[in-house]
Amino acid sequence: MESKGMEAKVLRTWGTRILWIAGASIWLVLMAGAWNRADAAESDSYNFSWLDPDKKIYVLQNRKFAKANRAMVSVLGGIGWSNPYRNVRSVEPRLALYFSEQFGIEILYSKLYNSDNTTFKALLASSPTTLPLLREIRGQMGGLVHWVPWYAKINVFNQILYFDWGFEFGVGRLEAVKLSRASTSDPFVATSDNQTAFFAGTTQQYFLTQDWSVRLDILGAFYNATYDTNSGDKTWFSSFQFGAGLGYRL
Repeated sequence: MESKGMEAKVLRTWGTRILWIAGASIWLVLMAGAWNRADAAESDSYNFSWLDPDKKIYVLQNRKFAKANRAMVSVLGGIGWSNPYRNVRSVEPRLALYFSEQFGIEILYSKLYNSDNTTFKALLASSPTTLPLLREIRGQMGGLVHWVPWYAKINVFNQILYFDWGFEFGVGRLEAVKLSRASTSDPFVATSDNQTAFFAGTTQQYFLTQDWSVRLDILGAFYNATYDTNSGDKTWFSSFQFGAGLGYRL
């Protein structure tokens, strides 16, 4: 009787093992077929054929806020940080037109306001006869091409914030002057020193509504000019502006 009981126990154990192995094999065969079909169907999109054979989901491309084929007026205020002797503040209106979600053009005009910074005041206090070359950029205008490769959504305090991040490149003109004086007690004499400039920068738009957005911009102007009042030798200079403001789509 004991041997029969042992045989029954062995049969039950092996039967259970065989059932588990058979079930696992069937599951792997089914999953392998499904993975195969998914790999074959996947191209530049995620194909959820098991959910709905007629639908394809593109990651992040269901844009809630679109800018294609719309003009946008922006007003930015900001600061400059490239001039070693001047504090620079700017007011900058812009007009942009996007032909698609990735590409657009924009025209800009910046009015820049300059004043002595602490470095310049300290220099005059320590050496009243030392008068460095002062070049003030008082305005800049030009045209830009926008390329916006990134579109994203982020969670900010449990609110979804949509934004674009791209680059801007262009060419334009700087309204500049050279400032000189014989001594620190004399007034500055301004000499026109306008320059052709190449622009490059980065821009972000944070969408508030279908019409309004917050803009952040860093734009650099690069120009070739003389580095001494008494010499014709030239070198490359850069002037960077940071701006923040609002954009409205027409």
